[in-house]
Amino acid sequence: MKTIEFESAQHVRIEYDLASTMQRVAAASIDFLVFLVYFVIFSLAFNLSNVFTDYGTQLFVNLLLIKLPWIFYNPLVEYITKGQTLGKFAMGIRVVTLEGERPGLKEVFTRWLFKADFLWISADFFLIFWFALGFLGAVFTGLTQYRQRLGDMMANTVVIRNRPVRQLQLKDLLALPKNFNAVPTYPEVTRFTDEDMLLIKNTLQRLKKHPNSETKLFASQLADESARLIDLKETPAKRLEFLQTLLQDYVTLTR
Repeated sequence: MKTIEFESAQHVRIEYDLASTMQRVAAASIDFLVFLVYFVIFSLAFNLSNVFTDYGTQLFVNLLLIKLPWIFYNPLVEYITKGQTLGKFAMGIRVVTLEGERPGLKEVFTRWLFKADFLWISADFFLIFWFALGFLGAVFTGLTQYRQRLGDMMANTVVIRNRPVRQLQLKDLLALPKNFNAVPTYPEVTRFTDEDMLLIKNTLQRLKKHPNSETKLFASQLADESARLIDLKETPAKRLEFLQTLLQDYVTLTR
């Protein structure tokens, strides 16, 4: 399962699974089914040929009440619901920007432009082209790094599953073992908050899972800032052990 990471306002990196190609296809199929249900109900409720005898008027009403709602369904609903259509809601996925924020009008309409729903306004022949674009979009999501179709690439968006893979909570901190006989190395650690400790714990956990240069640099900077906050003249050479000690001292002194 491919994943993507975003940084929260508390500078905690949160990992999400990217929506699979099948999930996205299923969501689009559900949306299309919703449209078909709407179309059937509308057709049964209003027989345009009986209401309007002029063929041009029939086409105009058909465009206004059937095609236009479907053409603008995706961008408007995604913008209003912060990245979800009915199909995406049912599949537990949503659209976000590459920074993890809700998509704006620019993003949703850029995605819409490259999805080419506006082809529904034209002759039926162009619907073949619309289906072809949908197929190409599915191919792109299976090949690209962040499972993006062309519209996602142009809009700088991705489609993710709603729930993060793993997000540390306060209960994770409370679950740390407490050594009643331990003498705290850094009693000034009580200056920190639970959120600070969660950040340290999250960083240490992430470093074990992804020991890349970026994570190591962040852990080093976090150790330097932590040392400054407890008035140490210099950061201990073994920075990771220092962070682990801070974590254990905090649990010992505050729980």
